[in-house]
Amino acid sequence: MKIHLNSRNGMYTVTSYNNTYIWLVTSKLPEFKVPCSDFKSFAGGAYNNDITAAESDRFISTVNPSMYKHQAEMTNKVMEALTALSTKQDTVEEHYDYDCFDEETNKQYEYWYYQKCDDFDKYKDKMRKTASDVYKQKLDFSDLEITKGIKFIIQQNREDNSYRFCFDPYGFVDNFHSAISDVYREIGWNTINGGWIKILNKKVILYSKSGDYGVYDDTIAVEAAQSVFPNHQISSYAGRQWDKELTERYDDLPF
Repeated sequence: MKIHLNSRNGMYTVTSYNNTYIWLVTSKLPEFKVPCSDFKSFAGGAYNNDITAAESDRFISTVNPSMYKHQAEMTNKVMEALTALSTKQDTVEEHYDYDCFDEETNKQYEYWYYQKCDDFDKYKDKMRKTASDVYKQKLDFSDLEITKGIKFIIQQNREDNSYRFCFDPYGFVDNFHSAISDVYREIGWNTINGGWIKILNKKVILYSKSGDYGVYDDTIAVEAAQSVFPNHQISSYAGRQWDKELTERYDDLPF
């Protein structure tokens, strides 16, 4: 099992652990231990392909029970919604006679198709409401990693002209600026622009722009993001696409 730490860069192999300490080694360092609070995330890519879900769950529940509880709650909400949607889809398929293609059957199939579309719209609306409820809470993103990049928006308050940083790190809705705007829809707040965000090794990188709302302002976005990521280093490249130079600058390479 390979992990990243909060206190230092690189990748470390877990040799043992309990609810107080994690024992680690690397190819260059002998075994040493760190407190469980130093755990940041599992190493990505193929490094943990041989680790089962049960093993990773056991590790998280031991070294960081609050993180494990939060992940379990998010997973349960998503699975409940997907199960409800899957049940409706199976019902449609069971009633459709694939061997009949007469006009009456086609009309029935068309009816089921639009009914399914309506069910899916209701499912998406449910996920949007769930996302809105979740993000109204005071969440801790200190251990969050976003390596592939997702979209964010900047909203402005009409009364005091303050700004806030809004994004969907748990993927409740489609990765569209307009969909994120719907999640954070609230009286008095307007979406003014947006971009993309990555979080790598406690570094928040803002970049690119929104096709729906336009390019964001570096200064405003950094200030708004600081309230969400108080313990992170924040950099911004408004309007700039992620390129080779940024990859080389921010990639967290293992030992």
